[in-house]
Amino acid sequence: MSATRSIGFPAGTLGEAALRVEVLALGGGWAALAKPAEVCFEDHPWQQGRPTLLGSLRAQLAAAKPEMVRLGLRDPAAVFGPEPEVDGVAIIAEREGALPAWREAVGSGAFTFHYEFLARTEEAPEEGGLCDLPLAMDEEGRRAFVSHRHGKRAETRFAGGEPMGRWRLWTARTSLPRRDQVRVHASECGLRIAGELRYGRSGRVTLTDTTPKGRLNKGEDRPLHRGMLLRLAEVRGRVGGLEVTLVCPPPDDFAATLKRLARLR
Repeated sequence: MSATRSIGFPAGTLGEAALRVEVLALGGGWAALAKPAEVCFEDHPWQQGRPTLLGSLRAQLAAAKPEMVRLGLRDPAAVFGPEPEVDGVAIIAEREGALPAWREAVGSGAFTFHYEFLARTEEAPEEGGLCDLPLAMDEEGRRAFVSHRHGKRAETRFAGGEPMGRWRLWTARTSLPRRDQVRVHASECGLRIAGELRYGRSGRVTLTDTTPKGRLNKGEDRPLHRGMLLRLAEVRGRVGGLEVTLVCPPPDDFAATLKRLARLR
């Protein structure tokens, strides 16, 4: 495997600002990308026609943009990517090449998906554990929900790190992540993810949260991030006889927030 640097998208393509997407790894007929938060990976009814990373990549390929041509994919299709609100590893593969093997491996549970998130310490469990509540999809409401009657099997294993004031870094691992699975299971376990809006409201990490005594002068407090602090940090497994580990570095706001909170340990 090898990695190129990044692929650029002009302003208005995937958002108001210009954007560069890092290529994490490049293999025979496939590539792993660092999908930013608030960017849709592929078409989905819940997204109501918003532009997608995959669609924009195909447009770049059709326009023979060198950054995209160098990936060596003539007809890329989606293997897996996190939901729009979530940053992290997204995988594409050649439709007539590596795609079937990748989809088979992911669908059969041959990969482990490792998420990281910050959650409040209030109401949270002292230790992690397995959440195996079955999930169904509310297509009209565009949300996932727990249903023992109609839901599909879903398992997420949570583990918590050392508390940092009012917040704590958690990991979540699953072999077959359904849409919004980690968010729903976290909520059901009392884990309130920073910046979560759909499955409960936890608020965001603010500057006050990073001070030893939790106090600032009036008017100095401010949020340290815009979106939700949940990311798909690593994907690890085996496909076509090849052991694959894909690691996505944290986005700037996640890394900066974690660094500030770490001072409270």
